[in-house]
Amino acid sequence: MQTKFCFLIAALICGGQFLFSASVPPEEGVRTDTLRRDTLEDNLILTIPDSLLKMKLATSETENRPDTINDKIETVVGYDEDEVLLRMVAQQSEDIRMRDSLMKDSLLEGLYSQERELENRLKLVRDSIYTLRADEIAQTAFRDSIAKIRQKQDSVAKLMTQEKHLGQITVTRSLIKDTEEDLQEMRRNRKNIYSPWRMDGLVQAQVAQSYISKNWYQGGNELNLNVLSILKGNINYSKNNLIWENLGEWRTGFANTPSDTLRKFNVNDDLFRIYSKLGYQIAKNLYISSSVDFKTTVWNMWKPNTSKRKTAFCTPIRFNLDLGLDYKPVENLSIVLAPASYKMVYALQTDASILVTDYGIKKKDENILNDIGSSLRIKYKYMPLREIELETEFYLYTNYEKVEIDWQTTCNFIINRFLTARVSLHPRFDNTYIASGEKEAKLQFKELLSVGFSHTFR
Repeated sequence: MQTKFCFLIAALICGGQFLFSASVPPEEGVRTDTLRRDTLEDNLILTIPDSLLKMKLATSETENRPDTINDKIETVVGYDEDEVLLRMVAQQSEDIRMRDSLMKDSLLEGLYSQERELENRLKLVRDSIYTLRADEIAQTAFRDSIAKIRQKQDSVAKLMTQEKHLGQITVTRSLIKDTEEDLQEMRRNRKNIYSPWRMDGLVQAQVAQSYISKNWYQGGNELNLNVLSILKGNINYSKNNLIWENLGEWRTGFANTPSDTLRKFNVNDDLFRIYSKLGYQIAKNLYISSSVDFKTTVWNMWKPNTSKRKTAFCTPIRFNLDLGLDYKPVENLSIVLAPASYKMVYALQTDASILVTDYGIKKKDENILNDIGSSLRIKYKYMPLREIELETEFYLYTNYEKVEIDWQTTCNFIINRFLTARVSLHPRFDNTYIASGEKEAKLQFKELLSVGFSHTFR
């Protein structure tokens, strides 16, 4: 059997050489035949399992047989050809499986690595987009401010070339100051882009002329000259869908009293106020809103030519709690409609010099009023020019039997950085309060015109 198998292999090799040599020129046939024989020998040696080859080679060396490729083949094929072929196929299958396993693991590792790299790149792209958006907003504000500054600088340059009178020099200096203020405003705007908080304050100390109707709910004199001081601050928060607005104000005014024989000066403006509103956006320009408004007085305000007091420390205290909707159609406009509103009036001092019924409290022996109803509050701030600032606040409360309406409008005319003229109009109607000597409630009115020091902090 072994002899037949060896003859068969030799016949196949010889037939292949004959066919190949017949298809090429004689010179190339010998060279090509030698090359193909060498290749065939190498492939055949590579496909024979190493263990069998070593065993047979060891046997051939012992028997001093020649170590040629034909002898190696004849030595190996001494075994059962089926066993040799099965082992060769098994060895090649194992090699293929190992290569496939290694290739699969390598491909999976490469895919995981690419996935991680893509995730990192996506995160970097998102961060870059957020940064670019913030930078774009800041750059837009910066460009607008630079354009305004350049316009002011052009105006300054023109005026400086035409300076002939002192008035032109004053205007030039004013424009330079305005330019500096624009630069400060630009810096604040760039800072505010990255912060949800907004803070500002106002300090005023002015000389004023005022008119107060006789039935004004806080008392006062009809026409007089007075000194007015105002401290006012705002702290607001706005981020995503949440807004929180906070206001603190303390206003005090003293006036001469020519018609009062008991005293030369009296308090004619006294207010300490804290207002806070919290809102959450539920639709475009629409918020669910809850607000608290606390007002009280600090000083004693006397009725003319009497020893009775109109107001005193924490007398009265007015407290309003509103729950409703806040609509903001445009910037600096707020319309709050509160179907559920609570009103409280409290008098801390109740001695004989104070008449609590002037505050709307129904009985003289009581010091508190609790009421539930609905309210409407409208606030608007508008600057038609840089030097004119208009602010108005309208408030209406009703318990569906009585009504209270309070509307205050203030206009500030900015003369320069530290000087301002101020006009305030304050009509009021409250049919829960009836002045002494009158049978029904009437319109109350207060007017104030003042000029003096004013400075804004930001």
